Amino acid sequence: MKLSRLLGLVVIGALMQVSPAPLPRYFRLDSGRLREASVPAAGADPFLPVLAADLNADRQPEELHFGAGKVSIFSGGTIVWQSPVEWTVTAAAITDLDHDTMPEVTLLLWRPFRPWPVDRWLPHGGRIAGFQDAGGNSCHFILIGWRGGAYRERWAGSALAQPVTAFAAADLDADGDQELITLESTYTAPRSAPARRLKIWEWNGFGFTVVTAVEGVFHALTLVRAGDGHILIRVL
Repeated sequence: MKLSRLLGLVVIGALMQVSPAPLPRYFRLDSGRLREASVPAAGADPFLPVLAADLNADRQPEELHFGAGKVSIFSGGTIVWQSPVEWTVTAAAITDLDHDTMPEVTLLLWRPFRPWPVDRWLPHGGRIAGFQDAGGNSCHFILIGWRGGAYRERWAGSALAQPVTAFAAADLDADGDQELITLESTYTAPRSAPARRLKIWEWNGFGFTVVTAVEGVFHALTLVRAGDGHILIRVL
């Protein structure tokens, strides 16, 4: 085989192995449905997660520090709360997802699976037994806030039916209340695998209810503010 032909085959083979970078897609929440939106004009402002706020109504901002799977709340340079060692936190932000006007820390985390306590008394318990990975860990949302003079779990969700790979919080429909935006995968997929579902949730008074969802392949989630003031979901 001629050298030129061999080199051509090598180049073609290399090109076939290179996947093109995914193009961003934009969605907006419209009448309770996710609808694809046009690409915003250059200069659309990124809508960044909040990492500092007055969490305990003392008129001084607390700061959220996140890294290596752990989260700490700092006040005046002092750590006032840390996530437990058995939690592996994958994302964190200050939000008001429970709509009580007091900011809280929302954590997306993995921890060892725990069945519902009531299952031990039920004839057919174990309804969430499949909500865990092969290593026996499950994915959860937990809200940490100030209550009774200390930082506590203000709300802790059961193991999610499908694990979440990324989340954001924003008022998508301009009704004054934040929605929860998530990318959702499966427990059988590696944690680094792309998500398969984009979901919007709303607070129902004691937990979160799904508003709408779209299927796809999603690698990353961010928010941007369009020129008309609406917040758009940007996914790759």
